[in-house]
Formats: sequence, C-alpha cells, structure tokens
Amino acid sequence: MRAFDQQMREMLQTPGVHSVGLVDWRGGRTLARVGADDRSDDAEAILKAVHGGPLWAVGDLEDMVVTGTDRCLLLAVLDDPDLCLQVWMARDEGNLGYALRRLRRLARTVAVPSPPRPRQDGDLPPRRGGDPARPPARAAASVDRRVLERVLTALRTLSADRPRPDVGVA
Repeated sequence: MRAFDQQMREMLQTPGVHSVGLVDWRGGRTLARVGADDRSDDAEAILKAVHGGPLWAVGDLEDMVVTGTDRCLLLAVLDDPDLCLQVWMARDEGNLGYALRRLRRLARTVAVPSPPRPRQDGDLPPRRGGDPARPPARAAASVDRRVLERVLTALRTLSADRPRPDVGVA
C-alpha cells in the first residue's frame, strides 16, 4: 500500500491537481485519497450512468474528463472494473492534457491494494504452550570498543569460587 500511496502523492504534484483518490464506485466508498477532501459521489454517479452504455459493453472505456466552470474531474477505470482513480484539478491552474497523461500512466502502473482479509487461526504457526506474544527484538546498537574492553577486564577480575572481601559470610 505504501507504493500506491507514493504514486498518488506523485500525481498530486501535477500542477493544478487538488486531490487524487481510489474509488470503489459500485460500493460507494473512497478507499484511498490524498489531497483535498473531495467527495466521490460524482465519480459514482457518472460511472453508474456510463456502465449501461456501449463504450462499457465493448470494453473501450479508458478514462473520462468532465469539465465544470472552475474544476475538472478526471476518471480512469482500472483493471478491476469496480475501481477507478478520481482526480480533481483546478481548470485555470493546470494543464489538462498533462494531468490526463499522468493519470493514464498511473492507471497502467498502479498495483491496486487488495483489501485486508480477516485473520484465521491457520494463518499463524502454533505457539509453544500458549505463551503470550514475545516483545519485538530491539535493534542492535553500536558499542564503544574501549568501554567494552573495560567491562570485560573487570569481569575477568571477578572470581566466583571465593567470597568477596567486603561481604560478610553468615
């Protein structure tokens, strides 16, 4: 999912683009979005209207551009026909042709994230004795060699078979 988010952020760098989103237009929800908080209702309504038409039936629908007085809505249907990329851009701030070219490239190269599936008992190996999960291992830290040599020298001077002189034996 990180690669997909990165690709969407790169699309957001296109001049005039205010938001980029991945929309499940049949389910009526936005799966991912970067940029402004634009709704996906327009994309859903437009794609539902086009769904019954001849372009959809022959599979020739690649992308669509809907222009308004101040904004443009760019839509690109992905390989999964339930999903589309939605781009809102300011009409007077950017270049529509350039944004459309970048959207097409994003639609061709995007690896659509699969929704997380629920975890099942067979997904993980069995734990020994039902122990709770181990804490994650800490990253190794570098140690100053001189400090390590002093600690090792001090440990070698200790003797385990004779009592320490400052400790009384009862």
